[in-house]
Amino acid sequence: MKRLISLKPTEKKKTERQICHRLDRATSGVLIFAKNYETDIEFKKNLIDCDWKKEYICRVIGEFPDGEISCNQPIGNLSPSMGIQCIREDGKDAQSIFKRLWTNGKESVVVCKIATGRTHQIRVHLQYLGHPIISDQIYNSEVWGKTKGKNADYGKPLEQLREDVQNSHKSSLWREYTSPDYVEKMLKWSQDDTIVPESPDLLVNDRPNFDPICLGCNVTYKQPSMDHFRMHLHCWKYETARGLFEASIPEWAKEETKEEI
Repeated sequence: MKRLISLKPTEKKKTERQICHRLDRATSGVLIFAKNYETDIEFKKNLIDCDWKKEYICRVIGEFPDGEISCNQPIGNLSPSMGIQCIREDGKDAQSIFKRLWTNGKESVVVCKIATGRTHQIRVHLQYLGHPIISDQIYNSEVWGKTKGKNADYGKPLEQLREDVQNSHKSSLWREYTSPDYVEKMLKWSQDDTIVPESPDLLVNDRPNFDPICLGCNVTYKQPSMDHFRMHLHCWKYETARGLFEASIPEWAKEETKEEI
């Protein structure tokens, strides 16, 4: 995604390339750009009007049932600050239709068609069905309960679930260590009347790369594994009035041979 964004012009003009829709972080597949402002508006209006047909491929835990499986559970915010969703009665209508492509008994590859576009819809519905995406760092976790949120059985009130989920993803978990003399320096500087505050008019590009007072500049963070940048969820096909946009099937979605199993 960083590479794609870097392709866009830096100046904000109506003629620049625009990303027509979003993908969850770590999701691969189709991403449509508009070459001009008018096309961008057209695509986004059609998206809002649900005139897009969307198909995804995902690899999930367990032996997914054969046949067509529909999930219509409403989806709502669990943690608005983190964008994490859950099944809840007061949520928004959501509809996903799943069909198994193949299974090895332990994992399954499933095609999903969505009629709505709720945040994390496929991931939340698969969690509800008891088949979370295998590499989903958020929804494939026992923080959601012993069954990982199957049938929305979290085993705890939503308030407690919210707290537990937020605590399992808070930024402080990624801190390796803080500079040992940071607290000492801050105490010293807090009593120093000669320090001049930074000008509020200072532009971002004119700020120094390192600020001795900034906590973030004095913290070393853990290096995340590649699993945090990759999820077995692939945007396969988008069909619009302008035509069909299709990405190739990823290697992990291709049926395994007996030797591989």
